Amino acid sequence: MTTRIKFGYMFDFRNPPDSKLDFPQLYSEMFRQAEFADRAGLDSLWVTEHHFTDDGYLPAMIPVLSALAARTKRVTLGTYVLLAPFYHPLRLAEDTATIDLMSGGRLRLGIGMGYRPEEFDGFQVSKKTRLGRTLETIEILRRAWTGEVFSFEGKHFRFKDARVLPRPVSRPHPELLWGGMTPTAIERGAELGLGFACNLGAREVALYREAMAKREKDASKVSIVNNRIVYVGDSEQQAWDDIKGAALYQAAMYGKWLATEFGSDQTMMGPDADRIRKNAVLGPPREVADKLAQIIDRTPMTELILAMQLPGLAPAKAMRSLERFASEVLPALRR
Repeated sequence: MTTRIKFGYMFDFRNPPDSKLDFPQLYSEMFRQAEFADRAGLDSLWVTEHHFTDDGYLPAMIPVLSALAARTKRVTLGTYVLLAPFYHPLRLAEDTATIDLMSGGRLRLGIGMGYRPEEFDGFQVSKKTRLGRTLETIEILRRAWTGEVFSFEGKHFRFKDARVLPRPVSRPHPELLWGGMTPTAIERGAELGLGFACNLGAREVALYREAMAKREKDASKVSIVNNRIVYVGDSEQQAWDDIKGAALYQAAMYGKWLATEFGSDQTMMGPDADRIRKNAVLGPPREVADKLAQIIDRTPMTELILAMQLPGLAPAKAMRSLERFASEVLPALRR
């Protein structure tokens, strides 16, 4: 029996160098998809960030979240994930409180530490400080969002008698989720008692639940969010033909970045066409619904984010897939 979960939709606003779109066109198309997802019954929209890339990977979450808040009415708006070391926590508290206010309490903040050397070099932040900065940022956000005067004395941030107003609409504050891939990161998120923004699979979700249970924390009280490439077409082959180039481009870039972080033998995100095709959920509506039901049954998550608008995929194709998902797949999964 399929467990009832929520469904989200992800954007990274990437525009590969050989794309035929200019950035104004791309952003316009992404907002059109977001507005449709809101009307069509999806539960959430998620944006993800990186910096200093050749394809313009979304570098500015805050203005995009503001635009999404203005263009939508009911979906929650999440970061998957925001790279905390590159933000001043008080400014982040102000910006996020304002977005939560404008959206009527729909903001959700997934937080990660970052890993690309180019980003730390560009922002002149020592990579060695990323954990400490991130943990202090989370503590500062929680205190700042109360709207009360507070002081903070940490290793990376120090200030006296700060107050952030207006405070968020969400109570006690916008939802916080921890983003991480390694067992150590998963344990740390559980220790903090945050939700989990997982970009791997069932094994990592299970590890997070186990880590929460070991600490006598109730995993059922937090969100566990996962993502998967999903594309609805007339056939599995046609769907793969549509996304193949974009999926391989994405995998090659992540593979390069992760190899730098974890070592040259890192292959879990490498451009292996057979593996990518096997892990993606592709095909006509009934087949996509059946595959997703199986994934949901074996992965104890609360929400699945659709990675449908892959970098370089024509937005019209992604939009058609999204429309078919909303009209022909989503109803089958929610019966």
